[in-house]
Amino acid sequence: MPKFVPRQRKHKVLARTKQHDNGPAVDSNASELLPVVKSEIEEKKQRLRDELLKEGPKVSGKKAKRLEKYIEIKLKKDENRELISQLAKTKTDTSHYSSSKKLGQGKETKREKLGRALRDKQAGIDVDGNNDELLFEKWTVRDADELQEASSDEDETPGPVTVTAPVPAKAPAISVGTGLKRPLEVDEEGKPVLKKRKRRGGVDSKLSFKHEAPVEPEWSGFSSASEADSNTDSEDQEGDELQGYEDIESNASSSSESESNGESESSEEEEEDDDASSSESESEGSQAGIERKQRSSAFKAWANQQINDALGYQSTTNIPLATETPKIEGFQPRAPEQDPLPLELRQTTNLARKAFSVSLTRPPDIQAARLKLPVVAEEQKIMEAVHNNNLVVIYGATGSGKTTQVPQFLFEAGYGLPDSPTPGMIGVTQPRRVAAVSMAKRVGDELGDQSNKVAYQIRFEGTVGPQTAIKFMTDGVLLREVAQDIALRKYSAIVIDEAHERSVNTDILVGMLSRVVKLREEMAAEDSSIKPLKLIIMSATLRVTDFTENATLFATPPPVIQAEGRQYPVTTHFARKTHHDYVEEAFRKISKGHRKLPPGGFLVFMTGQNEITHLSKRLKEAFRGGNTSAGPQVRISGKDAPMEAEDIDFGEIGADTHDFDDDDDDDDEVDFHDDDDFNIGEEEEIGPAKMHVLPLYSLLPTREQLRVFEPPPDGSRLVVLATNVAETSLTIPGIRYVFDCGRSKERKYDDVTGVQSFEIGWISKASASQRAGRAGRTGPGHCYRLYSSAVYERDFQEFAEPEILRMPIEGVVLQLKAMNLQHVINFPFPTPPDRQMLASSEKLLAYLNAITPSGQITSTGSTMSIFPLSPRFARILLVGHLHNCLPYTIALVAGLSAADVFIPENQIVPTIAPREEDAYFTNADRIEEEARNKIRRNFNKIQKEFCFLDDKSDAIKLLQVVGEYAHDPTEAWCHTHYVRYKVLKEILQLRRQITDLLRTNITAFAGLKFQDKLEPPSAKQVKALKQMVAAGFIDHIAIRADLAPVPPEVRRKPTRAIDVPYLTLFPSNISRGDDDKAVYIHPSSPLAHLSPQECPEYIVYSYLQRAAPAAATPEKLPKTRMHALTDITGGQLAALAKGTPLLHYGKPIKEVMPKTKAEEHERECWVIPYLRPEGLGGMGWPLPARKVTQKKVPGKGWVVQ
Repeated sequence: MPKFVPRQRKHKVLARTKQHDNGPAVDSNASELLPVVKSEIEEKKQRLRDELLKEGPKVSGKKAKRLEKYIEIKLKKDENRELISQLAKTKTDTSHYSSSKKLGQGKETKREKLGRALRDKQAGIDVDGNNDELLFEKWTVRDADELQEASSDEDETPGPVTVTAPVPAKAPAISVGTGLKRPLEVDEEGKPVLKKRKRRGGVDSKLSFKHEAPVEPEWSGFSSASEADSNTDSEDQEGDELQGYEDIESNASSSSESESNGESESSEEEEEDDDASSSESESEGSQAGIERKQRSSAFKAWANQQINDALGYQSTTNIPLATETPKIEGFQPRAPEQDPLPLELRQTTNLARKAFSVSLTRPPDIQAARLKLPVVAEEQKIMEAVHNNNLVVIYGATGSGKTTQVPQFLFEAGYGLPDSPTPGMIGVTQPRRVAAVSMAKRVGDELGDQSNKVAYQIRFEGTVGPQTAIKFMTDGVLLREVAQDIALRKYSAIVIDEAHERSVNTDILVGMLSRVVKLREEMAAEDSSIKPLKLIIMSATLRVTDFTENATLFATPPPVIQAEGRQYPVTTHFARKTHHDYVEEAFRKISKGHRKLPPGGFLVFMTGQNEITHLSKRLKEAFRGGNTSAGPQVRISGKDAPMEAEDIDFGEIGADTHDFDDDDDDDDEVDFHDDDDFNIGEEEEIGPAKMHVLPLYSLLPTREQLRVFEPPPDGSRLVVLATNVAETSLTIPGIRYVFDCGRSKERKYDDVTGVQSFEIGWISKASASQRAGRAGRTGPGHCYRLYSSAVYERDFQEFAEPEILRMPIEGVVLQLKAMNLQHVINFPFPTPPDRQMLASSEKLLAYLNAITPSGQITSTGSTMSIFPLSPRFARILLVGHLHNCLPYTIALVAGLSAADVFIPENQIVPTIAPREEDAYFTNADRIEEEARNKIRRNFNKIQKEFCFLDDKSDAIKLLQVVGEYAHDPTEAWCHTHYVRYKVLKEILQLRRQITDLLRTNITAFAGLKFQDKLEPPSAKQVKALKQMVAAGFIDHIAIRADLAPVPPEVRRKPTRAIDVPYLTLFPSNISRGDDDKAVYIHPSSPLAHLSPQECPEYIVYSYLQRAAPAAATPEKLPKTRMHALTDITGGQLAALAKGTPLLHYGKPIKEVMPKTKAEEHERECWVIPYLRPEGLGGMGWPLPARKVTQKKVPGKGWVVQ
């Protein structure tokens, strides 16, 4: 489309033409004639047009327009070319331009100012003479009188000045022009005379002079001249007189005018240099050899002196200056301060220590793997600290390798060898059995040719032998050894690993060993054959201040050695929202991660066995086979692997406003963000198609637990579903991804009511870091947290609460009492327990006759402390020899102290998958339901068979199971009878251990032999065993609510045994109402199958348990259930509680008269005993009347014998 050209208006054209005709004529005599541009352009256009169309054919209109455009462009190019050529011919003077180097320079120097002014003057630019002040100096002609006055002033100057520098050369001849230089004036002696200049500051001369001290003129009275001079000196310092030579140098770059004005330039430079202060000018003047004329007023000095005397001031001129610093006798200068040297560079304090080392031959692959561990680089620092200190704390984050390497450091330094300076074994404690066994195997493999030096010892098994130098064990094993040998003479070093978990055994061990170290140190000072004990406490978190800053524990804080963190980086991904159903969320995350993530094992943390079983079943059904990696694969780049220890992705800001949101409308958005989480930035690689799902929890048999360390089948991804047993000390090969639900199931204990509850709650931040570290043990990994960052920051504590603050501690108190510790509160606990818990524990021990009311341990208590059992079970064991029941008592106690033997019904009978309301009940559903009913009937049948000896006692039922297993100790029998094979195997081992302890420590049982297979007990023995069980739980008694002295109001009559309320001796809840104080029978108890009328009056229970509130109704508290042991009668309770503070007697109801006078102070009578809780008041529960013997004691009255 051609360019739009507006149409010419005729009336406008006529108006312009008329205005042009009437305008002024062009002046042909003007100084500059402008060409008629339009006419010339038209001529050039016509000329080009004619040339181009000279011989060509006739062109069309379109081509004509193109031709016109071409001509216009060509004319513009020609014009530009001509202009450029003209500019090239012209030359501009650039001497007045400023250089780009000086852009931004704020101020010109004097030299630059003079240069610019001179160039402007030569170029004729400075026509007005603005720069004359810089280029020329104006001279003033003085008359004879002024010269005479100046001469008289010169005569008053001090003595002659000796010139040390050569006299400068004669000044050049005077040049004609502006600013003429005058010849140098001299005085009568031929010395130069310098004129006075009213400048601030002196002249910095290049000549040096020697000055004589000025002579102070004497005051001869007041004179106007002197006063005027004094005022002039004081008010205006610009009148200072300066004398000396001035050397004027010529500048090569300046012109003759600037050379002739050198004096003026030097004056200006001096003015710039001397702007700082007048004192600086005086100093420079003195350096130049110029003497100032001093003037002062004697009257002013006298007046100032009078004022100072009147005010009590002393002139500083009269105070003698201290020329020398006084020296203090015995003064020792302080050594220069400097930072202390690191531990590996400090000089050893044990100069008598002999150098000893053990050379090991390790396989090359193991040696290469060791060198990659961060803690290996700290070997020198760690060993120097161990040699110089008996107590050392090592902090190393997860993956540093401290668990496996620190024992090897000690072994290579000679610890554990008989011929070394430290011949004792190296003991390493672990909080869990699995960790102790696996770590012993790993360290043995790394020692190479010395693998036989490593062994382990757990509760019922061990591999310790005469050649053992490194012994891995549980903390409970070491506690038993401390009780037997307080000095631990067979150990040279003890390593307490995983101290950050703060279990009860760990805290007690740290407290005991802190005193054992002092004891061994004192023994070593007395006997050179005994060596000091080294204690190394290792923690994976920064919670070491409980050990280092506890003055009761360690009087001198031990050194803390910090090792590097995890070996490989771990990237942490937080969920965008936190869901209530974390099991379902875990299934969704695992499924998506399996399809999208590259090869690598999954470690999923759940809270318990039920959740693991449910999730394992769903994963196996979903990924039974087929290509599960059909989804888009993730691109991974090795060079883009994260380099930081932990790169946390917190997601979008504001995504966690609602922490729990189960709205399905946002599923697409959440999935989008989840896809981003699985884009981990590595090169493309197809993951495996199948899953190899394995569970891992404490009740799992050892053989099943060790399966997680085996490589998965080809084409399968390893998926380990674990509880918090996999949180520490375990390195599962191939684990690269961790899925953390952020929760754990813990046993909560109410020290006031004694109610225990298994609650699912948030873990600590330290535990979350431990779980994330499982992904960085064998390579870079990722941790996917099923909770948001907001929940993590708000609800997660920094560290978990120590176990000693949330568990019963009567066993700990009994052990400390057995060590002759009268006041347990004085024990150096890392975290002292509550005084109320200590008081409750001592009360229980008093009920069991383990200690006296004053707190002294009894002979019974000393015997009870020998057994690795709870004080309750130890008390049952000591009374179990009656009626030849000792073998049965041993079996019963072993079963009660072990974990739960019976598998619950919900884990045996398959659960029904939820069906839709409109779904049809198919034949397959009917077959499946019949199979479930068959399993349920078989389960109930087996449970009824276990109650053959007694149908009202859980303890006797357990004894029946232990006895039957002894006749057929196979895993098949356990599977068909729905009991746990691992637990029963441990019970059998514990039976052997208890039998050995009884035979070794109690003389009466020296001939005791272990009976593997037991015959069924008689009815009399069963009755005695039930009372023996009650003797250990004398304070755990419950009475049926409707038979209590003051029965509570029952809203609805119970129809089942599990709904019959019972009241405990000590209230199960103090703050709640009467209805909530009731407890109920647990559904798994044989008592649950009785009718409400058949429920016994009194029940002995082991512990109370309260379930977690339901998610649908969190405000409704669940019932408190009691895990019953046996039923008991009131008469049996009165006999068992005799001699304890729980039993009180009423007044005699029937008295038997004494036979003789000698028996007047004794009597037999019938009384009603009352079972009453100590310290709570009230009458208690009345028991059946019984006949007792009472003796009259002065001051106490009648006392029951």
